[in-house]
Amino acid sequence: MRNKLIVVLIFAVTIVAGISSYMGRDWAARAMEKGPFVTEIIAVPLSLSREDKSLASVGELAFVAGWALASESEDFGGWSAMVLGKDAKSLVALNDKGDWLEAELTLEADRPLAGGLLYPFEQGARWATKSDYDAESLVRIGDGYLVGMEQDHRILAVDGVGGANRLSAHNDLVDLSVLSSNGGLEAITVLPSGKLMLFAERGLDQKATLPVWIVGEKHADIRRFMPPKNYSPTDAATLPNGDILLLVRHYSQLDGVSVKILHLTAEEIGGGETLVGTELAHLADPLSVDNMEALDIEVLEDGRVRLYMMSDDNFNPLQRTLLMIFDWQRTN
Repeated sequence: MRNKLIVVLIFAVTIVAGISSYMGRDWAARAMEKGPFVTEIIAVPLSLSREDKSLASVGELAFVAGWALASESEDFGGWSAMVLGKDAKSLVALNDKGDWLEAELTLEADRPLAGGLLYPFEQGARWATKSDYDAESLVRIGDGYLVGMEQDHRILAVDGVGGANRLSAHNDLVDLSVLSSNGGLEAITVLPSGKLMLFAERGLDQKATLPVWIVGEKHADIRRFMPPKNYSPTDAATLPNGDILLLVRHYSQLDGVSVKILHLTAEEIGGGETLVGTELAHLADPLSVDNMEALDIEVLEDGRVRLYMMSDDNFNPLQRTLLMIFDWQRTN
């Protein structure tokens, strides 16, 4: 009986959070009239583990820092995708309502994100619903961005943060009709060749594999990816040598959330076999973890790869917005 009550409570809170995420667009109109909405981002430091404060690594990843983030703005949260600025001195993120976050990034400060600016996705967003701007993936292309939208599945080319957008030509090369309503292009990354690699969140076939597309200017190749059981891709980042780090997540209202970081080599990606990858780390309770959906990387001068991950709290008071940072020392 107790477990049933817990499930009912979680379900009720989730429904309320979902409804609220569809509402509250009035701020967008004000932002368009007066410029971006400035928000102060509060940061509470986290240890890697709640039970062992001295724990400094998980799997092959060394823990650098972590924070629980909050803001006075009810539109802060739901971050599903992010990209780092030059030299990792800034961060741009998108949430489930299509709101942009632009902030300075400084790991040495008490508050890692400063100068927080919130923008609506575009003019007229005041009258939109979450299904119109359910942004799930983001990559930088030149001076602009490509955004993967869910529910109304499409890839948008955006001129800049809060700028004009249009359908990307990639839409004509990929059959997005095979995607379920809530199982869109959660992970997009740019390969060294300039091609895009797109990972679907859902759509397992009888062999327990998900669709993956490698998309060039005129053609898309379809591949398959076999995720760990009960895990789904949520973001990806490409290394200079063509390898990919893939963030996958498991979530259930009873079991909670856990994530894995997978390493896919350029050789595996270029081959014809089903993609599997190698696990670098597994984060689950009692480690600090939430619904991690955003990933980007920085390659340091000594060759270490620095991973930045941020969570989507679904505007749910039972979840948190976490920013977690790890280093990975490649051995090859």
